[in-house]
Amino acid sequence: AFRPVAFSLGLLLVMATALPIPVPSGEDSKDDTNSNRPQLTSPNQTENLIKSIFLEISEVRNKMCGNDDSCKNSKEVLTENNLNLPKMAEKDGCFQSGFNQETCLMKITTGLLEFQIYLDYLQNKFEENAKAMQMRTKALVQVLKQKVKNPNEITTPDPTTNSSLLAKLQSQSEWLQTTTIHLILRSLEDFLQFTQRAVRIM
Repeated sequence: AFRPVAFSLGLLLVMATALPIPVPSGEDSKDDTNSNRPQLTSPNQTENLIKSIFLEISEVRNKMCGNDDSCKNSKEVLTENNLNLPKMAEKDGCFQSGFNQETCLMKITTGLLEFQIYLDYLQNKFEENAKAMQMRTKALVQVLKQKVKNPNEITTPDPTTNSSLLAKLQSQSEWLQTTTIHLILRSLEDFLQFTQRAVRIM
């Protein structure tokens, strides 16, 4: 019964400690006080956003698995991964060996944008958590974009392709949908762990 209140308070905490949530282009803001706030891009604020997403991932897992730890930690679902989920590779410049800040930032921001359609999909069963993850990953993109030398070169997913992917995912059987959610959560968690380590190097 207190979940909406807790969520609102948690969101306010993230906004206060991390950064003002940016208003998407084309939408009017009724409160222009954000424009007077400084841009915040320190590693601590970035980590606060990442940690808040980890908490949402953990909460979804708890809702799916209850107290079944084998369900939460199962790697079996990864064996059938035919989804094109974003993942890090050595060429992306995010590993300590061969680290390249610009290349890494481009990969992180692009990858987080690619995850948005999968978070759309999660809203079917976990609307509140998925929306929170979406908002915070978008906020993380805005923070990291401030560090990119050429933000206009960041690739955004094709809306038509995304729409087709979403329809395909939603047409899956119940069992496959559960497996897909596990995959999305595990992949997003892995991606954010790489992001967290990379931010600490920057």
